Amino acid sequence: MQHRKYILMLLLIAGMMTGTGCKKFLNVNPVDSMSGNNFWKSKDDVEKFMTGAYILLRNYTVMDGYSLLAMADYRCTAWIPSTQGTGRVYISDLNNNRIKSILSSTAGTSGAYGNFDQGINQFGFKNMSNWGYMYRIVTSANTVIANIDSKDIVDITEEERKKYKAEAIFLRSLTYFLMVRHWGDVPYVTDPSDDTPHERMNQVEVFKNCLTALSATKNDLPWTYADPTLRGVRAMRGGALALMMEMNMWMACFDSDNEKIYYQETVNLGTELIDQNGGVYELLPLENFKEIFKGSSKESLFEIGQDYNFGETFGLLATIADIVLRTPYKKNVNVTYLYYSTPYLMQLYDQQSNGETDKRIDNWFEEPNMYNNTGQFVFKKFLNTFATQQETENPNDAKILFRYVDAYLLRAEALEKLGRYAEAVTDVNVIRNRAGAELFTGLETNQFGQQLSDAIWWERERELMGESSTFYDLVRTKRILSGQYTPFPITYDEFLNGAWTYPIHQDVMLSNPKIKPNPFWM
Repeated sequence: MQHRKYILMLLLIAGMMTGTGCKKFLNVNPVDSMSGNNFWKSKDDVEKFMTGAYILLRNYTVMDGYSLLAMADYRCTAWIPSTQGTGRVYISDLNNNRIKSILSSTAGTSGAYGNFDQGINQFGFKNMSNWGYMYRIVTSANTVIANIDSKDIVDITEEERKKYKAEAIFLRSLTYFLMVRHWGDVPYVTDPSDDTPHERMNQVEVFKNCLTALSATKNDLPWTYADPTLRGVRAMRGGALALMMEMNMWMACFDSDNEKIYYQETVNLGTELIDQNGGVYELLPLENFKEIFKGSSKESLFEIGQDYNFGETFGLLATIADIVLRTPYKKNVNVTYLYYSTPYLMQLYDQQSNGETDKRIDNWFEEPNMYNNTGQFVFKKFLNTFATQQETENPNDAKILFRYVDAYLLRAEALEKLGRYAEAVTDVNVIRNRAGAELFTGLETNQFGQQLSDAIWWERERELMGESSTFYDLVRTKRILSGQYTPFPITYDEFLNGAWTYPIHQDVMLSNPKIKPNPFWM
C-alpha cells in the first residue's frame, strides 16, 4: 500500500516538474517530499496534490503522444486528407475504422507510416489501446478523496475540504467518462490502495456510480472563480452538470429500456445549469470566437488550457487546429492537410442555397475555399496562434471539453426525445440566434424539411465541429449506422460487437487476467 502511494507521489512530482500546467494556478513549486509522515499536513499540500491531478489529466490527453481527445475528429467522420495530406495515413485509417493498422505501426517507425516525424507514437497513439495512463489520473483523484478529511490538515476550512473533494470526484468521473467512450466497459476503482484485479464493469453501471458521487458533491463546486485564470481550467459546477448531462445521454443509448429516465434527468440538469448559474456563464457573440476558444471565457465550462506565454504547448495532434490552417494564418505553411467532405458541408449548410446566413461560415471558414480539397481549404475556428522558430505560427487554443452551448443542445435533444417539441425548438433557436441563422419555425419538422431530431443533430455538428465530439455523438445516437450522417458507417452487428470501441492493449490483459478484449478487435 505504501509502495503504491510512493509511486504515485513520485509520478506527481515528475508531472509538476515537467508538465507545464494550465495558466497561473499550475505554477506551483514541486513537492519535495510526499511521504505519509510529512504530507497531508496543510492546505498547501492538498493544493499541490490537486494540481498534480490536473497535470496528469493534461499530460495523458493532450501532450505529445497522448492525443486521445482529438481522435473523435477523425474517426468515421467527414474530415478527409487533402492531396497534400495523403502521407498522413493515420487519418484515413481512423476514417475507415482501421484501428489495428495504426496499432500495428506504432511498435516502430517502419511500414505505412514510414519515419514520419520520428514515429507515429509521438503523434498521439500511446494511449489508444492502453488505459493504464488514464488510471493514474483516477488514482490521483482517489488519493485526494481518501486524504482530504485528515484531521492532520489543520489550516483548511470544512468548505474548502468539500470543494477539494468535489474537484477530485469531478476529475475521477471525467476520466471514467473519457475511458468509457473510448473502450466501453472498464474497471471501476475508488480506493487508491486497491491492487485487486477488477473485471470490467458495465459502462452504464460505471456512469451510475459516477453520477451518484457527482450528485452528492456538485453543489460544493463554485459556479465560477473570481480569478479569471482559474475559470474553466478548474472544476466548476457548470462543468459537473454538463458532464452529468453527457453521461445520461450516453446511458440512454446503451440502456434503452430506461432511456426516458435519462432524457428527463438530462432536461433537469440542463435546466439547473441554465437557470441557476446566476449569469456567470453566457454565450458570447460569435464574432468573439477567438476569445471563446482561447479559453477561460464565460462560455467555458471545463477545458484544458494552453498558453505559450506560460510555456504550455500541446502535442501537435492534440487538437485538429494545426493541420487545417495555412498561410496567411500559419506562415511558411502553404497547404492544409485536411478538408471537410463537400457533401457533408453542403448537408450542414444546405440552407445556404436559399440565401440564408450563418455567422459560423463567415467566422470559421475561408469561404472562397470552403469546398477545396487541394490544400487551400482553411478552417479558422481555432485561429489563436503563437510563434515558433520551426513554423512561424502554431495553435494556441485551449482544449475545451464542455462549453455553455452543450447545455442548450443536449437539453434540446432530450426534450425532443420526450416529445416536448416546442421547448426543444426554443433551445435550438438560442444557438441559431447567436449564429445569425434563420430560426426554426416548425415543431416535428422544420422549414428546411428536416425532422426535428435531425435538425438538432445537424445544429450540434455545425456548432461543435472540430471540438472532438463528432464520433462520440455518432455512437451515442447510433447515427454511426447510417451513411446519411457519416461517410464511414459501421453495421449494426459491428456496433453490437464493439466496433465503436478501441482495442485493449495486451499488456493490460497480461497484468489483469480478468480483463477480456472487446469482441470486434479479437
